[in-house]
Amino acid sequence: MPDDHFGAALIEQTAALSAYARRLTAGGADADDLLQDTLLRCWSARASFAAGTSLIAWARTVMKNNFLTGRRRARFQADLPEEARDRMLKVDETQSLAIWLRDADWALGELPPHQREAVLLASQGASIEEAAMRLGVTTGTVKSRIARGRTRLRALIEERSTPLLADRDGRDEAAPAADRSARPRKKKRDWRGVKIG
Repeated sequence: MPDDHFGAALIEQTAALSAYARRLTAGGADADDLLQDTLLRCWSARASFAAGTSLIAWARTVMKNNFLTGRRRARFQADLPEEARDRMLKVDETQSLAIWLRDADWALGELPPHQREAVLLASQGASIEEAAMRLGVTTGTVKSRIARGRTRLRALIEERSTPLLADRDGRDEAAPAADRSARPRKKKRDWRGVKIG
């Protein structure tokens, strides 16, 4: 069947499909969404429609399958009001930021003092020349301290933020065997003051 004939025949069935969608979903915006999605799916799958068969029966089957797939997916998703979801996302973002800031503060404390000072001056917007004058070193030294400090900060934060999976021997399964001996021992996390639940 040519595309224009298929499109016209599908449009003729819109009222019947709309009624079927309302029956499946108990009406409302869900019925409109189901109808629109079904029309798009029918149009996309028009090559699989066998000419000479019932278009309405085929389209209803597409709609029913689409509806059932949506219901199966909905079982695995929480049906919360949008306002509650927004609040949960805001809390989650705030907690993530608080955890990241705590880890960053801890990592700064782990840096050698000369790297920490250089990184802090750079983060406060000091120029390389200004930082060199304040620290009493050359600009090249400031640049290397900043670069090494940032690299070490990134590694410390990632190490602290990513829980390691340990095998039975207590070694990191994800690390290659050659890197295990070269890597410094990870400090235990201090869980005092952390709320769980």
